[in-house]
Parts: sequence; structure tokens; C-alpha cells
Amino acid sequence: MKKKFSVTGMMCAACAAGIERSVRKLEGVASCSVSLMGESMEAEFDEGVVSEEKIRAAVTSLGYQIFDYGKVPEKRKGGPSLLVRFFISLALLLPEMYLAMGHMISEHIVPHGWWNYGPQLVLTLAILCINYPFFVSGIRAAVKLVPNMDTLVTLGALVSFIYSVVTVSIDPLAKTAFFESAAMIVTLVTLGKFLEDKSKKRTGKELEKLRALAPDSVTVERDGTENVVSMSEVEVGDTVIVRQGESIAIDGVVLSGHAFADTSAVTGESLPIELCEGDRAVSASIVTGGYLKIRAEKVGEDTMLSGIIRMVREAGASKAPIQKLADKISAVFVPVVVALALLTFAIWMIVTHDVAKAFNFGVSVIVISCPCALGLATPVAVMAATGRGAGLGVLFKNAEALQKLATVHEVFLDKTATITEGAPKVVFFQEYEGGVKDIAYALESKLSHPLARCIAEYCGSGLDGECVEYLAGMGATGVVNGRRYFLGNVRMMQEKNVKFENRLPAYTALSEEGKTALFLSDEERVLALFALADTLKEGSRAAVEELTALGCLPVMLTGDNRAVAGHIATEAGIPSYEGCVRAELLPEDKLEFVRAAREENEAAKRGNRAARRSNGFVAMVGDGINDAPALKEADIGVAMGNGTDVAIESADVVLVKGDLGALPKAVRLAKKTMRIIKQNLFWAFFYNCIGIPLAAGAFAVLGVVLNPMISAAAMSLSSLFVVTNALRLTRFMKKK
Repeated sequence: MKKKFSVTGMMCAACAAGIERSVRKLEGVASCSVSLMGESMEAEFDEGVVSEEKIRAAVTSLGYQIFDYGKVPEKRKGGPSLLVRFFISLALLLPEMYLAMGHMISEHIVPHGWWNYGPQLVLTLAILCINYPFFVSGIRAAVKLVPNMDTLVTLGALVSFIYSVVTVSIDPLAKTAFFESAAMIVTLVTLGKFLEDKSKKRTGKELEKLRALAPDSVTVERDGTENVVSMSEVEVGDTVIVRQGESIAIDGVVLSGHAFADTSAVTGESLPIELCEGDRAVSASIVTGGYLKIRAEKVGEDTMLSGIIRMVREAGASKAPIQKLADKISAVFVPVVVALALLTFAIWMIVTHDVAKAFNFGVSVIVISCPCALGLATPVAVMAATGRGAGLGVLFKNAEALQKLATVHEVFLDKTATITEGAPKVVFFQEYEGGVKDIAYALESKLSHPLARCIAEYCGSGLDGECVEYLAGMGATGVVNGRRYFLGNVRMMQEKNVKFENRLPAYTALSEEGKTALFLSDEERVLALFALADTLKEGSRAAVEELTALGCLPVMLTGDNRAVAGHIATEAGIPSYEGCVRAELLPEDKLEFVRAAREENEAAKRGNRAARRSNGFVAMVGDGINDAPALKEADIGVAMGNGTDVAIESADVVLVKGDLGALPKAVRLAKKTMRIIKQNLFWAFFYNCIGIPLAAGAFAVLGVVLNPMISAAAMSLSSLFVVTNALRLTRFMKKK
């Protein structure tokens, strides 16, 4: 079985790697993946071989807490106060720094011997005790052979402290004690962790906004009486009342009332939408004006809001392929650093025979090394990006989709309900005699045919028809005010001997543009000409232009005829070259086109010069059941949020509003995210590649040396830089 857990207490990527290694060692565990930012673990295991309790025990034995996913008790969240620990440590550190460094100003302002080192020992011991969580975690991890960042902090601080105690015990007047280094290390690391945690929490700001939209209680009408009940008591079928300023907590249908709702938190749409009787209302909408009675159809975990929160949280916790290298390095980072520290100590002892100097360089290597920066480089950016994407109406189901979308090369677009509205509208009307709309309404309002409903809606109202019937393949006929009328195609006009030749050029021109043209006539002549078509969605052309500007080749796939496909493609700005318009396709044809594109891309990646495509990825955008196979086959499947459940389940990215204009935003966000991840990884590698040799004294001949205190500050600032850089994603496309 596969199960997900919440894990708290992790401090760095080495913590996550240590948990993964420990759980994977258990017999019966097939796989284990731990997310540092998502504070989660997903394990696949054989229940007949290893129990869930044994897996939990493996995690808790390392000093971490494990719970059912999403069930972390409130008191556990956030852990002990890092800020309080820092201020207490700082208050104790200041007098210690005076005792340790006062002699640099004057030998006469500080006491000597045990009168100096005694208070230092007590103050340092107090600071170490206040920050005991570092040592508990570090020692447990070391004993379990899965060392982490806390192990490095523990080694640096305890070795400095023990060395100082031994030194001053032998010679109370010695000037090579490092009490202040031990105290400063844990104090600065505590400050760094506080700033890092505070910054990391900001990466989920968009998610917190969504959570805040779910009210604790709602007003429900039962048996004619209004009652305020908690969200957990709302049931499917209840009538929920929402007033101005309140949030819609359920998904359902408006029974009565009229209101404007702000859906920006979910769809990214800046303007409120109007809701009337019969309209669908979704959770996470805020009623800005009006009053609604809504029949609840989805409640609790089944609502759109809960689904979005769950999707964003899981995407933020998933790992991007680019993270694999960092994870591999993090897994061996701490043992390598300890080995380098010992090697540094040995080399300086051999060269200088100065224990204090060798010790200083060895401890500096341990303290300056930062597995945190390496481990946070990718996940903090992914979490910030998925959270910001939710605010823009774009849901990434996993981090891999985010990474692939950054290098997408070819975008296959379904036509109906993706590029177009998905429903016919009257796009042309020409009347040759007055009052024809009333007649058309009389005929079409009696029928259930989609085109009939469309014309009736366009005409608005009119006369009452009699003996109305639909003639298959031709159109409608009926009697209005004692006269018979026909509304249909050329074939109907021919069969009913209606004179239409003088109106045929206009009819033909409209048909060649891919429109459905219909004549309205009496028994002798044509009275009006209607043309219907599935119209382009607002913003589709701009979206196609943006995708092209981003280096994506748009290709339209449709089951519609070539004339309609060509006309829509022209309107949308899709080029006619390179086979960018594919018409009259079955679902399996769409699948084959996507598969062929992927194969060509794979060939290009292998260096096959015959492949015409670049080494980017292929995306498929659709909304219907017929698009689901192609969505699954594509490198990145993108579903319209107003499409079918099957399409949404098959996709990697969901455009919540069903607006193609959100796709270029998603591509831009993905590209920026990958730039920031690469910047973070570069910084993490660069910092450790420069910092470790510097701390080891490689530049001592130039007079450049570090002590453990400066190394601790550098380590904390390194992690803070990575997190702060990733936080820039939370401002993506926000108005300043």
C-alpha cells in the first residue's frame, strides 16, 4: 500500500534524506519520499512484511514527530519559539563576549584566570542548554548514522566547549579557549533558523489566503428556520444562505437571490461575477453584494476550495527532477564535511604544531558548511511558485509539471471549449423583411435542438407557433398567425420549392467561413438569413500570441471539419504552416499526434539531426473526455477547469477558470521558477565550494582566515539568501 504522513521537526535536506534512508532500510518498504518544505513523507510498503507502526517508529527514533497526513496537532505546529531562544541566548552572550574579548581593548578591564573563564563556562553552558533541541536532534541523527545540519552545529559547539574546558582545566591562564565560539555558533544558528522559518512561511501565503476563505460557520435554512451551524454539520442538500461580505463555503446551485461574487482567489479573475437563480456557485467566492440561497451539492473535503488547497499543498510538497542532484549531495554532505574538518585539523597540526590554530580551522569548516542552502534551493521555490500559481488560477499537480512547463516547445490545443466558447452563437443576421425575429422565435422556442435554442435566445421573444416540428437534416417548420414558415438549410429550401437563388451567394460565403447558415422563409421567398458558429473565447488570440512569443509552437487539434478549423485558427492567430491546424480527428488521432511529437523530441534529445523539433517538452491542452488520452500521453497535460472530471484527472496542470489566457502566465511562472532554482543551486554550490576552503585556511597565506563565529554567521546567511531569493516568486505578476 501507499500512504502519506506528516512529519515535523525537520531542519534541513539532510534531515529529509536521513528519514528516507532509515525507512527504506526496513524490509518490505518499496519506496519512500520525504518533502522538507511540505513536511510530509510518502511511503509504499507491503503490509504483510512491515507494519505502519514500525515505519512510524523508524521516524520517531530519529527525533522527529510523525502523524497522519494533514493531522498535525495545533500545539505541535511551529515547535518551540526560536525567537525567544535567540533573545535569551543574546542576553547571555553579550556579557560573555565582554569577558572573552575585553582584553583586546585593555588587559585591565576584564578579570583573568578562573575569574574570567568560570563565568564564561557558566554562560556558555546556559546558552547550550537553552538551545538543546539542536543537540538532541544532532546526536540522535549521528547515532542512527544519518547526520544532518544539527549534527554539524552540535559538533562545532560541543567540540569548542569541551576543548575550552579541557584547556582551562590544564592552564587557567591559557588564551586559547573557545567558549565564546560555542555560544556564538548556536546563537547565530538560532537567529538564522528563525529568519529562515519566517521566510519559508511566506511561501505558503497564497495557500493561507485560500484557507482563510473557508468560514468556521455558515447559515443553513432547515424547515423554514435559519440556523448558524459549524462547517462540519453542513450536509449535501442543505439550503445555505450567504449574505454580503460572507464567503461561499460549499459548491452548489443558486435556488434564489441575486449577488455579485469575487472569485479572484480561485480563478484570478479581477472582476466579480454575477450569480442568479440556476447559476453554479463555488466555494472560495466572496459575496460582495446581494443575497443568495444555495443548495449544497458538495461540502467539506469535496468542495472546489478543498480540492484546490489539497492540490496546491501536494504540488508544493512534491519534488522536481532538478532536485535529485541536490538530494544526492545532501545525503553524503555531513559525513564529507566531518572528514574534511578532521583532515584540516590534521594538516594544520602537522604544518604548525599549533593545536589552537588547527582546532580553529577544523571547527570553522564544520560550522560554515551549509546543507540547508543546498536542500532548500529547489523545494522553497516550488512551494512559492505553486502557491502563487493558485492565486493566478493555475493549479500545478506536481513539481515535475512545473519544471517541464518551463521548457515546453510545442502546445497542442483542442478547439472546442478550449480556444472557442464551446457553444454556438448567432454571429450574423440579415433580415429582408420586418418582424422576422418574432417568427423565428415562434418556431425555435418550441424545439430542444441546440441551434434552435441558440436562435430563440438571440431573438429574445416573439409570437406563438403552432404545429412546429423538426425535420431531420433540414430544419424547423411551423404555422405562425395562420401562415407556414420554414427555418433551415438549402436542402429545406429546395424541397419546399422556396426561391432562394438571389440569397445563395451570402449563404455560400458564410458556409465557406465555417459558419452554419440557415434561411428563414415562408412558402414563397427567403425572409432572413442566420449564421451560427462556435466563437473564439475572449483572450484566446492574445494567449496564442503570448505562447508564440515565449517560444511555444501552437498546434490546433479538432474533430471539426477543415473549413471551421481553418477559420478558427485564423481568428486565433495559429499559423497555417508546419501542420499547425489538424482537423477531422478522432480521439485516437489526437493521441497519435501527441505521441509522435514526443518521439521526435526524444530523438532530438538523443542528438538525431533528422528530428525537426527542439529538445523541449510537449503540452496538450483540452477539456473533454475525448482529450483525456492525449492529456495523459503529453509531457504536460493542461486541463480547462470548466471541463470534464476525466480531463482534469488526466492533466498535470489545471486552468481553474477555463481561460486559455492563464496558460502563458503558467509558462512565464514556470520559467521564472526554474531561473530562481538555478540561481539558488548555483549559490549553494558556490558558497560551499568557496566557504569550506576559506574556513579550512586555504587562503591563510593571503591573510584571509575565518573564526567559528564568522563561519556560523555565514552559514545562517547562506540559507536566508536562498529562501529570500525564492520569495520573489510570491510577487510574480502582482501589481505594485
